[in-house]
Amino acid sequence: MNRKIVLLSCVLFLFACGLAGCGKSEGKGQEAAAVDSYTAEIGKDGIVTSNIEEAFASEYYDEESLKEFILMEAGRYNSRVGEDRITVKKLEVKKDTARLTMQFQSAEDFAAFNGYTMFSGTVAEAYEAGFDLQVTLDDVDTEGDVITRDQLLEMGSRGIVIIGLQAGERLTVKTSGKILYQSGAESVEKATAVISGDGASPVYLVYKQK
Repeated sequence: MNRKIVLLSCVLFLFACGLAGCGKSEGKGQEAAAVDSYTAEIGKDGIVTSNIEEAFASEYYDEESLKEFILMEAGRYNSRVGEDRITVKKLEVKKDTARLTMQFQSAEDFAAFNGYTMFSGTVAEAYEAGFDLQVTLDDVDTEGDVITRDQLLEMGSRGIVIIGLQAGERLTVKTSGKILYQSGAESVEKATAVISGDGASPVYLVYKQK
């Protein structure tokens, strides 16, 4: 099964194949599996909270089986790393809408669970972790202004998020402070950035930590 259990669209598609038969999952079932909202919020303590909301077609999918499957996958991850790093905070279906909230103890846990590249910390910590930061970043507030690697390295205490999604995936990232510089984001407003994956180039967000 697809390891990206956190994306409900993948989970629901798998259940459509398993419960209704892949041949029956065409049409309405596939349309209902599109993710409506997928957000990752990075707290000041480094904890990542993901929230997903999407349509849920009860005639194709079983809510209880979905809950069991997600809890099982989170449990498998925790068993593999030897401690509780992932918590399923909420999974509910109301009025044909599914809502899932999961909490990850670090960006590394979020990345490992979803198969992403993701780092969250300070610029100095990113460099120490092996990121060469060879990137040109756009100033969010001043169109046309950019900073380069050398200027970025001088901002060692600034917060930075580096994330690479697979092609076709879309994620809204919320940081704990205003985003100052970015590279590759679809849009940025205050502490929120919308990013789309191309499977190759990571997105960089540099923000002011509170």
